[in-house]
Amino acid sequence: MTELIEYIEKSIFLSDNLINDLKEITSEKNVEKGELILNENSSRKIQVFVASGCLRTYFKKKNGKEYTLQFATKNWWISDYMTLFNKEKSLLCIESLSHSKIMIIEQLQLEKLYSKYPEFGLKHRMNLQNRIAALQKRIFGLLTLSAKEKYEKFLTDYEVFEKVIPNYQIASFLGITPESLSRVRREIATS
Repeated sequence: MTELIEYIEKSIFLSDNLINDLKEITSEKNVEKGELILNENSSRKIQVFVASGCLRTYFKKKNGKEYTLQFATKNWWISDYMTLFNKEKSLLCIESLSHSKIMIIEQLQLEKLYSKYPEFGLKHRMNLQNRIAALQKRIFGLLTLSAKEKYEKFLTDYEVFEKVIPNYQIASFLGITPESLSRVRREIATS
């Protein structure tokens, strides 16, 4: 819980009352590699803060093919935003890719906290806007960057986890085949 409080306190002052209320609605968990935090077809509306480790959201087609939408590392938030803000069941799964420490907050409880502490609600919503902007940048990159440029950006953003994340998940995240990923890595290694 300390990690979440320290993260939030970098941008706004947290009163003792707000800290206590935040602790009451936050569930701290240590999760193992491969553990699912959110399953597809769930109605659970949660936001997950990553204190340590690495998580991903992904969609799995009926044929078993996976599409990785997002990775989240230390001090990042991750969720199924379609479920969070709509009356839809989750299409995405959230999985831990390493031993991770996370904080889970139910959206309904968070909304109550926003009402009680408007300054906290405003700051948290600004963070959410930043997450949405980051997802749009990611989509733009998928549409416009070459495979090599996508991988180089991935290395910049997730360098510490590049060796932890399986190749097929990296390829899925980049919107390329595992074979293309291998080709790009060879190209970078020889240049």
